[in-house]
Parts: sequence; C-alpha cells; structure tokens
Amino acid sequence: HEQAGAIAGIAAGFAMSLTGTGLLYLAGAYSLGGLVAGVFAPLGSVGCAVAFIVSNGIISIQAGGTPAVISGLYEVFAATVLFLVIPRGVSVKISEFFAPAPEMPRLDGLRKAVGMRLEFASNALTDVSETVEEVAAKLSRISAPTFEDIFTRVELDTCAHCGLKVHCWENERARTLESMVGVTKALRAGTPPEEAAGDLATRCSRLPELYESLRTNFQDYTAKRAAQQRIDEVRSVVSDQFQGISDMLYEMAIDFEKSQRYDVECAERCDAALRNLGIVASDIGCSIDKFGRMTVEIRAQEADSQRINKAEVMHELSAVCERDFDAPCVTGAGRGALITLTERAALRVEYGAAQFSCGKARMCGDAYEYFSDGKGRSIMILSDGMGTGGRAAVDGAMASGLMSRLIKAGFGFDCSLRIVNSAMLFKSTDESLATMDVTCIDLFTGRTDLYKAGACPTIIRKGGRAGKAECASLPAGILRDIGFDCAGITLGRGDIVVMVSDGAVSEGTDWICAELENWTNGTAQQLAERLADGARRRRQDGHEDDITVLAAIIGQNY
Repeated sequence: HEQAGAIAGIAAGFAMSLTGTGLLYLAGAYSLGGLVAGVFAPLGSVGCAVAFIVSNGIISIQAGGTPAVISGLYEVFAATVLFLVIPRGVSVKISEFFAPAPEMPRLDGLRKAVGMRLEFASNALTDVSETVEEVAAKLSRISAPTFEDIFTRVELDTCAHCGLKVHCWENERARTLESMVGVTKALRAGTPPEEAAGDLATRCSRLPELYESLRTNFQDYTAKRAAQQRIDEVRSVVSDQFQGISDMLYEMAIDFEKSQRYDVECAERCDAALRNLGIVASDIGCSIDKFGRMTVEIRAQEADSQRINKAEVMHELSAVCERDFDAPCVTGAGRGALITLTERAALRVEYGAAQFSCGKARMCGDAYEYFSDGKGRSIMILSDGMGTGGRAAVDGAMASGLMSRLIKAGFGFDCSLRIVNSAMLFKSTDESLATMDVTCIDLFTGRTDLYKAGACPTIIRKGGRAGKAECASLPAGILRDIGFDCAGITLGRGDIVVMVSDGAVSEGTDWICAELENWTNGTAQQLAERLADGARRRRQDGHEDDITVLAAIIGQNY
C-alpha cells in the first residue's frame, strides 16, 4: 500500500536520477506514482495502473515535452500493460516473498499448563469449602447458644445474692430447673407464669425479678438462635458458591486441556488456499471444540473487508478442511480484516413464544430466553417464579437471566444450576424459589436434552406422535443440594418441542398433544399463540395464573 509504493517509487526514481541522462524528473514521477498507486491499491490492479499513469503524466507535463520525457512516458505505458497482464499466480508468489508466514497456534504446552492451573485452583476452592464447613461445625458446638444458658444467666443475675441460693441451686437444683423450664414455656406461650411455677412460687422470695430475668434471657436466647441460624444459612450458601466456582474452574480446565485443540496442518492448507485467492493472512487458527466442530479464524492484514469474496472463501476452505462451512463473517479490523468460519449445522430451529400475565397484570412471573450458544446448540430456558406479580417476576427473571449468562459463558448446566440455586437462597430472608426448565438441541445431530428442576412437562412431537417428558425434582431456592432431572431424545426435520409454565397445564397435557399431532402448517409463533390462548380458554378451576408457551419447530438447514 502507501508505504511500499512510496519506498519503491523513491528508490527507483533515485536510481534513475543517478544516471545523469536528463531523467532527474523521474525521481519525483516515480515517488509520487508509487505513493498514489499504493493509496489506490484497494481498487485492484486497474486502480493502481490508472493512478500510476496519471501521476507520471502530471510530472511529465511539468517537465516539458523533451524526447527523453516522451520516451519515459512510453516506458510507463508499456510497464503498466505488463503489470496488468501478469498472471495472478505470479502476484501471489511475490506477495508470499514479501509477506511473513502466518502464525499457526502451537499451544499444546500452554493449554496443558493452563488446564493444570485451573484444575489446581478448582481443587483448592473445594478444600476451602470443606474446611469452612468443618471449622463452622466445630465452632457451632463450642459457641452456639443453648437452652441451659438461660438458667445460668438467671442464677448469676437474680439469685447470686439471695440467701436461699444454696438451697435452691445446690440442694434442690433439679426441682428448681424443672420449675424454671415450666415458667419459660409459659412465658413463651403467653400464659401467666404463676400457673407453671410449681413449688417455686412458695419458696422463692424474688419471683417478680425471677420472671423478668427469665423473660429477658429467653428473648436473648431466641435472638441469638435466630442470628446463628441466619449465619449458618449464609455460610452454607457461601460454601455452595465456592463449590460452584470450583466446578466451573474444573470444566474450564477440561475444555482447555482436553476439549479444544488446534489443527495446524489444516491451518497451513487454509493459508495456501487463501493466497490463491489473493488474501495474505498474518494469523490462522483452526480450532476444534469439545463437540468436534471446527472454527477457522483468519486475520488478514492489508485486506479490505468489503472486497473479500465470501463465497470463494467458503468454497475453498470447505474443500481444504473437508468440512461444510457456513458463509464467513468478515469484520474490518484496522487496515485488515478478521474472517471467521464455523461449520454448517444440518438442522435449524424456528422459535415462537406467547405469554399471558395473571389477571392482565403488568408483570409476568414467568421468564424465558432462547439463543444459540455459538457451538451448534440451540438453548431454550423457561423459569416460573413462585406465585404471581412483581415478586414472582423478580424470581423468574433472576433465575432465567443467571442461567442464560452462565451457559453463554460456556459453563455446564449442572454447575450453572448450583450457582443459580445459591443465589436464590442468598438473595432474601423470605422464601424465594423458581422452577428451571432447559432444552438443549444439538443442530448437528438432533440430540435433544431436557433439564428440569421443578418444571412442568415438556411436550414433544416426534414422527407425528406427541408425548410428554416429566420430572420430580425440586425448584431452585428451596434446598442447598438440588439437581436437574435429565432426559434425552433424538429429533429431526418436522419435529416439535413445546415448553410450558404451570398456568398452561391446569387442564392437563392431553389437549396439547392433540394440537401438536394435528398441527401441519404454520409458524412456531402461530403455534405458541394458539396453545397459550387455548390454555387460557380451557381453565375451569376459577383461578388465574401466568401462562407461557415456548415452541420450537426443527427444520432442515439448506
């Protein structure tokens, strides 16, 4: 481009001026011509040639019409014609000479080292979680408040200076404690303490002070127990989060060390194919993920992203890699371009979603998302918050939002559920829960995995017949250790997956199965709207609930 053109022009012009044959003007003509030709290089060889001729013509006119200048113009025209008729292969070879070889990632050692570090960090966090649990259990046995502490404090506060202390707390200790337990139970139940005092009422000279001390110390005991319980809950959630992060790091270690690898030989073949297309790459990476799918990433310097023929690139790289790629994504990056190709999946998914809020409320307690994870998998997520209205909407949106972010980040479904569950447990002292329903469709194989935590049945039509997949697991936000119930099935062209919230199945699922078996034409959106409207019309129990229907129709990816 400009740099190479200017350098070549200045060098050639300077060399010609040293001949002393009256061609000093060529120093300026070649310098300007090389610079302008470099500027117009993105327009191709014709643009370079025209720019070079015009530049030399302007300088020649300024130099005058001497025979030397006229002959110089003929030489420029002749050289330009030769430049235009040079075969493309020769220009590619010249580019290879001046361009450095592209960098091929050779990251086996680095990948293994990163994997080992991540696995070590995962084990360390697991140890931290277990240590916290063990230490907390020991401290709880040592410092946790006990019921006997109430009577110890009463003895110290009220009876310390009483003349009957020796009689009550040494000679008759068992009877005294029995009477105090009765009084404490009466205070707790809100009944008069005199009814439960027993013989303590006849032998104690400080009954009013005793009753007040029992009441005060019992309240302190209750408050400490509540605080201790809350601390235990927080510690449990933090421990779960340590364990969840440990699981995430371990999955990342597996991905780095074993799942993703680079095919250097394929990258070299891609480099040769790109040079035949006139694209000089500075970096090429052919990575294969844990599912066996290849992604080709190319950084082409000095390449105009608007002039790259995507069809040619797709055809050539599909041939040399022996894989079927989608059309490349070409993004301008400075003065170069980033070219990314991913394998073409055999199937595609058409989505549809319909939703009705309970009683036409502004907020719906159900939340959903659907997306592609970039690795050939289609993901649908549906979460139903407890109840209806704003509180349920917060729970459902939080659960589905966290789950989708974690899955998009590349984490597995089980460890993502662990993090979502601990977040639900920790976010409020009140009961807070949400169901979690995830469907994962592999667009290369049709393998469909269903992950459910307290969710409603998923209705599937396969080969024209409809059925349902159910689970018996608990929602997120109730207990610490919950997990997904999983089921799998292989689907193909024309099959349908329908996910629903509990408001859509109040009258059962048989009618939904019948609707799916009779569904022939129409979009996924039309199907979702039909099912949601049918669920609202069929409800006969006199109650209202949020209704959400997600529909996915699988088709062929042509």
